[in-house]
Amino acid sequence: MRRRTFLSALAALAVAVSLGACGGEPAAQQSEQQPAEEQATTRVVTDSLGREVEIPAEVERIAASGPVAQQVLLTVAPEKMVGLSGELTDEQLAYLGEDLADLPVFGQIYGGKGDFNREAVAAADPQLIIDIGEAKDSLTEELDTLQDQIGIPCVHIDSTDLHSYADLYDQLADILNSEKAAELAEYCRDAVAEVESVVAEVPEDERPRAAYLLGDTGTNAMARGGFQSGIIDLCSENVVVVDNPSSSGKGNEIGLEQIALWDPELIVFVGDSIYDTVGDDPAWAEMTAIKSGNYFRAPSVPYNWISMPASVNQIIGLQWYARLCYPDRFDDDLRDVVGEYYQLFYGHDLTDEEYDALMRGAVRE
Repeated sequence: MRRRTFLSALAALAVAVSLGACGGEPAAQQSEQQPAEEQATTRVVTDSLGREVEIPAEVERIAASGPVAQQVLLTVAPEKMVGLSGELTDEQLAYLGEDLADLPVFGQIYGGKGDFNREAVAAADPQLIIDIGEAKDSLTEELDTLQDQIGIPCVHIDSTDLHSYADLYDQLADILNSEKAAELAEYCRDAVAEVESVVAEVPEDERPRAAYLLGDTGTNAMARGGFQSGIIDLCSENVVVVDNPSSSGKGNEIGLEQIALWDPELIVFVGDSIYDTVGDDPAWAEMTAIKSGNYFRAPSVPYNWISMPASVNQIIGLQWYARLCYPDRFDDDLRDVVGEYYQLFYGHDLTDEEYDALMRGAVRE
């Protein structure tokens, strides 16, 4: 009798198992409890070049291809970076985080010094290399080759002007599963839209005739339509018009005589140019911007606000320059705008002393 009961129970159990295997509830419950290791460990993303790249499902270790990518990634996920493309200065580290000084330096993958150290990259073991900037014709082949050689997936994200930064962060939000990147995308989109709406209300003949000057003598300039002159072009009338605007951080070589002929009403100098001495230089004395004291110094820590590189640093530069051109059309405090940007992008709470040093020569007295 006991044996018959046992056999009946065993038969019932067999039926239950059989039903489960055919799609009954027990199998469904079992499916929900699949071990984590059986879940997908990779996924495929399409980068700005149209390349389909297989990357880890969760990216925790990243490397930048060069200085522009490094700058952007430091605003999104510095804790995920396993190395730097170039060393940071002490001044930059004060804003970006002193711990970054301990990271190895890999060099640039292409361009620049051509000093990319593949052995150092391999030792740091990133899961993904991210390239950001303007795509040249050979970039697809170069990234495919590099990816094959070092066995690390590489993606490119286009970033060419003020309107591309929100999309740049949207793509990083997807690739890195980053809420921070999504927040930065929204900030960029709102900041550009705000300035554009204000400038649109200013008649073209009321916009200041401006020049953005750089170099040891202040006679190089970022020409209208150039890769690095977007802020000046959007907010004012850029008087620097040449046949071939340079995309280089050095701008176009112009010369003092031509600048005097253009006679800008407003001049912005790069921080390490001649801002501190130009007011006492007789050669510049008769220019409208110099005579009227309407010349300024672009803030430059941890990155120049307008160019070199022309990247997401331009978002704060745009907000600053628009308020410099049209102070009566904005009702907020620039100190608050700058403080919010530095906290959001760099995780740095800007002190009053830092703000004053940063804005020396950058605001109207």
